[in-house]
Amino acid sequence: MRASALFLTLAYAASMVMARPTIRSEPVEAVSKNTEDILPTFSQCINPGVFALTFDDGPDKYSWGLAESLHDQGIKATFFINGLNSVNVLEDSVTTEAGEKTYLDVIKQYYDQGHEIASHTYQHKNLVGLTVEEIEYQMNTQSDIIYKAIGKRVKLMRPPEGVTDKVSQKVLKDLGYTNVLWDIDTLDWEKKGLAFEQKNVKAVLDKDIANQTMGHISLEHDIHEDTVKTLVPWLTNYVKQKGLTFVTVSECLGVDAYEGGSDNSTITLDDTTGTATIDLSGLN
Repeated sequence: MRASALFLTLAYAASMVMARPTIRSEPVEAVSKNTEDILPTFSQCINPGVFALTFDDGPDKYSWGLAESLHDQGIKATFFINGLNSVNVLEDSVTTEAGEKTYLDVIKQYYDQGHEIASHTYQHKNLVGLTVEEIEYQMNTQSDIIYKAIGKRVKLMRPPEGVTDKVSQKVLKDLGYTNVLWDIDTLDWEKKGLAFEQKNVKAVLDKDIANQTMGHISLEHDIHEDTVKTLVPWLTNYVKQKGLTFVTVSECLGVDAYEGGSDNSTITLDDTTGTATIDLSGLN
């Protein structure tokens, strides 16, 4: 992770005000015990027969090619991205099959190809123990960057390391986010090889009961070359062999990915056959 801080110009900051997530006016201590104040959190899909492929910590140099490859296969993934982690999204560029691209271009490519974009905080900071202001900075700065790339504010997020505390849960809920965790962790970041990662996937998928087990959300990291070039080809083939349908996280959970509604397709399930059908008419 880069240690340098990113300074937005006043003009850019002003342009990002539109549609920015609102900040609460009451102190964080004023937390009600009502269920309405609980941060919506999911680790599996709400229907069987589906599989949400998700990637954390990017974008990075492998992300353009990964998004292109998945798109060519008709697979839509969800990318939980940072603004200042392995790369500086606002300043860095990358050489791709389509030429030199900025990382804002990479994010736009995700969106244009029907992949989904979500927040993983600005600097990949563990939210536990942070102040209200620090959490808002992480989320709103990242929201601004994504907005600059695609003109939309995201409503899905994943906290670094998958952890939150009462303060961060309150802030995230008030900013309108849904917390997306996972039920399949490939542990690809440990770099122990494909056999290890296959074991982690099969430990979950091989226990599925047809038409009963809820769909899955898997966790990978597109910043790792082995993940992109070795794990993902195997995983996508294995998921297909299991007869599961690839969906974005918003489709998996039945929620909006962006403020003002998702642009993605809708998914329906035939209860008698367990077959998932996707309506692509909502895609741009």
